[in-house]
Amino acid sequence: MTKFKTSAVYKVTKEASGKDLELGNLYLKNVPVTFAQVLKPGKKYNSDDKAYSMNVFVDSNTMDALDKIGINKELAEVGVTKIKKGKNRGNIKYPLDEHNTPYEGMFAAQFSRNVEKRNAEGEVIKVLSPLKVIGSDGEPFTEEVGNGSVCHIRTFAYRNTDDALVLMLDTVVVLEHVPYVREDGFFDDELGITIKASETKVEEDNVRDEFGSDESESDTDGGEDTDGKCPF
Repeated sequence: MTKFKTSAVYKVTKEASGKDLELGNLYLKNVPVTFAQVLKPGKKYNSDDKAYSMNVFVDSNTMDALDKIGINKELAEVGVTKIKKGKNRGNIKYPLDEHNTPYEGMFAAQFSRNVEKRNAEGEVIKVLSPLKVIGSDGEPFTEEVGNGSVCHIRTFAYRNTDDALVLMLDTVVVLEHVPYVREDGFFDDELGITIKASETKVEEDNVRDEFGSDESESDTDGGEDTDGKCPF
């Protein structure tokens, strides 16, 4: 049994009406996070675009609540769920390594916030505001967030035409801060090993997502466009 007790709350801020989609905020509370890129956006997986991102872990009760809410994101059980497609198909998505073992029995997914919004032709049509990161005192939080930090998270959300809730990071509240230790390194999914940062010259703005991604764009970046009506 995990020592972390997390929760999820969804609040509708605008009901669906005609062509207007349902809008709201999804809150994830007391969630441990890893590979948080929240002060400065990093490059997205297999893309030159940038995004703020973090791996978020929730307990089984929160997972059940998210299933009922119907979010447009598939969470993976730590140490169990395998990648379903792509070059890493068959590998455990969140292996029980030094980064994930503390969260055995929990469920995880990467949450993100794009820097820019693009239309169907790939043209930038909007520059989004930066992710808000604050401490429990409500003041701006300016230290890098290390693995194992515990946070409250608020996301913007809208319910798409498939009745699934699409999410985008909006605010991170750092409750328990674990300093970022550069020597922790990062997991390279091609080599299958964790590379110590002290042994490499990895650019700081590379997204530290230890498993890559086998999810669709709409499932990971909260920037899905639904017939041009996406509020993000």
